[in-house]
Amino acid sequence: MRMLSQREFWNKEAYEFDAIYSRKKSKFFVFLDSLFRWAMYERFRYTMEQSEPIPKKTFLDVGCGSGLYSLEFARRRAIHVTGIDVSDRMIEICTERARKENLGERTSFIQMDMTDFNADVKYNITIGMGLLDYIKEPLPVLKKMRVCTKEHVMLSFPVLWSIRTLPRMIRLGLKRCQVYFFTKNQIYSLMKEAGFDHCTIKQMGPMYYVIGV
Repeated sequence: MRMLSQREFWNKEAYEFDAIYSRKKSKFFVFLDSLFRWAMYERFRYTMEQSEPIPKKTFLDVGCGSGLYSLEFARRRAIHVTGIDVSDRMIEICTERARKENLGERTSFIQMDMTDFNADVKYNITIGMGLLDYIKEPLPVLKKMRVCTKEHVMLSFPVLWSIRTLPRMIRLGLKRCQVYFFTKNQIYSLMKEAGFDHCTIKQMGPMYYVIGV
């Protein structure tokens, strides 16, 4: 069975994924999300907290998806937010939402792989939330993020052998999507090799939240 490319997968799954945050689903499935995906909501809250003062900063959102983080930074009056994603359907969703909310001047969205991205300026903060789960060789992406960033990078990595690992591997495997998991030692090694002088790792259930400087 051929595995899908990330562009193919996220073009196919864009609206289903977005519903996790928009809550555009039945009350029962909203309840299940709050029970089993609490770490995703905590990750969002923590990212906003660690990004303050948002109005004084520029942001690069790598793997921006449907724009959850990018648009919230813009709503909180970030100087500017650039979101990039391999899925053109995700970029369409982001662009349309920015237009409807009159956030176009504070945002730009680009369909591109991070390894092909060349920024003219450095961003205060770069984030990659739910991104590295799907990248077999994350080092080139981490190196590029380091080069693009003035202050710090915030990332999430899925925990190897948490209670969620096997069910997630099976669920995504059935959808023909490859997913990858990490140990703390692997993360420390990757961050060091990517050029970060220091990183902190905080576990949030089935994921690690990493801040690199």
